[in-house]
Amino acid sequence: MTTELLILIDAGKRHVGGVSLFLVTGLGLLLAGCSNLEYKRQADEENYEIIRAVEMQVFGKTNDFTIDTQYTGRDPEDIPASELIEDRRSTGVLRLDLESALDMAYRNSREYQRQKETLYLAALNLSNQRNVFGSIWSGRVNPSLERQANGDVRVENATSLGISKRLYRTGGTVSANLANDMLRFVTGDPRRSLANALTISFTQPLWRGRGKYNATSDRLTQAERDVVYAIRDYTQFQKSFAVDVVNDYFNLLGQKNTIRNNYTNYLGRITATRRARARRQVDSIQNAFLAKQSELQQKNTYINSVVSFQNALDNFKDRMGIQLSKTVLLDDRAFLELEEIGPVPVDLTADVAYGISVTNHLPTLNEIDRYQDSKRRILVSANALRPGLDLSGSSSLNWDREEDYQSFDVDQVRANMGLVLDLPLNRVNERNAYRSSLINFERQLRSLQQTLDNRRDSIQQALRTLDQRRQNFENNDLGVTIAQRRVDELELRVEAGTTDQQSFIDAQNSLIQQQNGRVSAIVSYQQTRLQLLLDIGELDSERPRFWLEKGAANAPAPVPTPPENLLDAESQPVVSPGELFQEQTAPMAPTQEQQ
Repeated sequence: MTTELLILIDAGKRHVGGVSLFLVTGLGLLLAGCSNLEYKRQADEENYEIIRAVEMQVFGKTNDFTIDTQYTGRDPEDIPASELIEDRRSTGVLRLDLESALDMAYRNSREYQRQKETLYLAALNLSNQRNVFGSIWSGRVNPSLERQANGDVRVENATSLGISKRLYRTGGTVSANLANDMLRFVTGDPRRSLANALTISFTQPLWRGRGKYNATSDRLTQAERDVVYAIRDYTQFQKSFAVDVVNDYFNLLGQKNTIRNNYTNYLGRITATRRARARRQVDSIQNAFLAKQSELQQKNTYINSVVSFQNALDNFKDRMGIQLSKTVLLDDRAFLELEEIGPVPVDLTADVAYGISVTNHLPTLNEIDRYQDSKRRILVSANALRPGLDLSGSSSLNWDREEDYQSFDVDQVRANMGLVLDLPLNRVNERNAYRSSLINFERQLRSLQQTLDNRRDSIQQALRTLDQRRQNFENNDLGVTIAQRRVDELELRVEAGTTDQQSFIDAQNSLIQQQNGRVSAIVSYQQTRLQLLLDIGELDSERPRFWLEKGAANAPAPVPTPPENLLDAESQPVVSPGELFQEQTAPMAPTQEQQ
């Protein structure tokens, strides 16, 4: 085939001239095309620009965005499975504080990378739809070489170069095509023919398919809106991902503190067992058995908490894309700071938080816009029900001599124009599509209602849970102090032989319960607070130490200091059942609606 093409090009040089030479040479060069890397670079350049433009439109700012990884740019054939196996077996020690953990998660998380690629693919789809309305060039070269029975060799070459454009606003199309057909007997018969044609045509719908509500134009509109949705979804994922990493980190630090509490308690049980064993001649032998049993139970509690932490740490490493074979050591400073600050209050009512969420919460904004999409699709499907009436026309110029290409004669131009009427004699598919769009609209309406109700329900539950966990923390914080004093007192009484071992064991159990309850309460409060701020659109994960940002909250409240006389400590009042259920002593009168 290569030899034939060279023969034809040479024949074109000697016998065909300007037009055919241009088409054959130009289209021949296009056959070589761009390199794969160049195509990738072009795609990245266009789609990154789409993403930056939409980010600027939606948020008024843009960030550096890339889907490149450490393997990007490498030939897939040069990435053997053995390399991946060795990479996942690598060892070492990673010391992470919360900031470095977040940074590593952004760079290594497989889920984070997948979300970036999802956004890129949405931009790719928009690029495809824009191309439909771009100036689309097409070229074709069809050379052939034929040896006939009499020994004559015939060369044929058909080339064409065209451009077409679809109009977004009107739904019409315009195209132009330049064709060249050459026939030449290289040997034998000296006949030769040359035909050239230039054709320009257009089609403009006057009824069905006219305007921006035709199906093709709507696909571009939807692709543009889908990129907006993808940008919002990606941004929401970034925030949610950051919150998940922070919550997992604090949960691990909380488990570390629980392990320390359990270990300290276990050491205390060992001491109690030794003391009871030493006094078994004075006290009942039953006290020594009780102490040993308590020691073993606490040992199991400690072992179980260690295993639970190790499993949670492995899950954390997997979320961040860290090799499970590596040792990860977590810095405790973030938890110590959180304990020092205490529960950061969120001074919001449910109504205020709901009002913020319907304007700031990105998934809710997407749902509102999809409701608008369902309205537009009704107009698109209604457009398809109209009769088809298209105005079309074309003009062409044909010549078979080279010099005619350089001297244009209007008298040689042929032109035509006409109307095509497509009567709506069978519109069953279009009718059903229209009815379906009406049903989908009402479904989307109900979906939006459900989304709004879920927003309010989620916010109300979060506010209740936040208050619940704040009170749990305050109660556990005070309870730790009380339980510690009780253990200290009973320990002295056990040594003096004035109380039984079971009372001391009960006091120890109460202390460890209060200690671990305080850890759990502050971690749970923090997690609920961050989720609430995320759900109402008030969390900015790009800010440093955003996990301590108050968002729509007041300044952090100091942790209450226990009074000297713990028995006189005043607890915050709770809501009585009567107040909770709005019960009255007298039967409530029926409302007007009930009557």
